[in-house]
Amino acid sequence: MKNKTTQWIAIASCTILFIGIYLFADTKKIQIEKPAGPMANRDAQKESAPDFDWDGYMKKVKSSIASTDTLNLITGWEKAPSETNLKNLIDLYHKRGESVAEAYYTLQLANIKKDSKLDLRAGELFSATAGISNDETLHQFLLDKTVECYKNVMTLDSTTDNRLKLATAYMDQGTTPMMGVGILLDVVSKDSNNADAQLLLGKFGIVSHQYDKAIVRLEKVVSLRPQNYDALFLLAEAYRAKGDKEKAIQLLEKCSKMVDKPELKKEIDQYIKNIKAKS
Repeated sequence: MKNKTTQWIAIASCTILFIGIYLFADTKKIQIEKPAGPMANRDAQKESAPDFDWDGYMKKVKSSIASTDTLNLITGWEKAPSETNLKNLIDLYHKRGESVAEAYYTLQLANIKKDSKLDLRAGELFSATAGISNDETLHQFLLDKTVECYKNVMTLDSTTDNRLKLATAYMDQGTTPMMGVGILLDVVSKDSNNADAQLLLGKFGIVSHQYDKAIVRLEKVVSLRPQNYDALFLLAEAYRAKGDKEKAIQLLEKCSKMVDKPELKKEIDQYIKNIKAKS
């Protein structure tokens, strides 16, 4: 889709992105326009990207703190990162709404205490902040840190839920998505009814333009969770991309009846009209 220039494709892509904000706000926006294939060259892209300047970033954060006494305390806590001082830093940045700094020091504390709950907390913060970051270098830094957090979690608590978190982190990170796919395939090989893993594989199938595979995965999710409207929407998109517009419309109409967000319903209904207009 990335290289097509028709008005229909432009309208469809914008609608998908908008709807994705609602359907995947708890993780990341699905990116339908990613190129097909095994995502080669992603490692090269990451290697060519500039390193994130953590010191420069924190300098800007601290510049918004007017109190000299507070800045002196922060300097002292940073120089001696004990459990107490790290907790002080975490609390301070939490109260100031500085989620990146909060996540960074939460991860440091987790490394000291070997506490999977702290790793999970840091991973959630990094991931959520990455989802709203418009700075490419910061965005990649946050995704990399998310993977680091969930890898730490797996060494301490390798439940299926945590495996899914790590798989999602790998796929969001983008440099080694097949690491995430491998985890998901292992999960479904042991439990084909794991709807969360099947949904993630379905998303990946659409991102990589493997629509037949996506349809199989997403049909499974819908059979397990008939009221899952994000699975329905993705399934509709997979069918639409394959050229089965009638099936796509049928699923989208069903999806529209399920959603409880008026603005989202309006966008889905408009998307249906766009598809019908081009049928």
